Amino acid sequence: MDILTERGQQSLADEQQACNIFISNYTRYQYVQTPKEKPSDVDAFLIRDGIIVGVIETKCRYDVNFHEFKERYSYEWLVTFDKILKGKQIADALCIKLIGFLYIVQSKTLLVQTIADEGLYVPSIKILTTQTQATINGKTATRSNAFIDMSHATILTFKEQDSK
Repeated sequence: MDILTERGQQSLADEQQACNIFISNYTRYQYVQTPKEKPSDVDAFLIRDGIIVGVIETKCRYDVNFHEFKERYSYEWLVTFDKILKGKQIADALCIKLIGFLYIVQSKTLLVQTIADEGLYVPSIKILTTQTQATINGKTATRSNAFIDMSHATILTFKEQDSK
């Protein structure tokens, strides 16, 4: 599995950093991961006050900083459409939101966007068949990809907690 490689382990550490940024801003929430040694359809669940409130799809971007993401990609997040479909199916079945976490590693910035809620997609999403990197470890794949508008995403950075 890709998670067992050096790049996979780095991605896992960066996913944890994204979680830490979110939790530092929203302390009443828990980010509970799915097993990383298995090919789960979703990355995590978001829990507040003991209730599951969201299905999480997390991706880390390494090739740009936040400013470059805005300029080069016009705030569009490319993610495999199949991942979005599977996450939405789980969210719909549980009557909760599908939430995207896009972590821009160079800028240590987390973009949080509700992707689907009550069965409907929230942001603008374009579906195109494109050739992209197949996995964290390279190779290419031609598949349907979602280009998700992140221009209205919540922008988070790590928030230091008061020590009082």
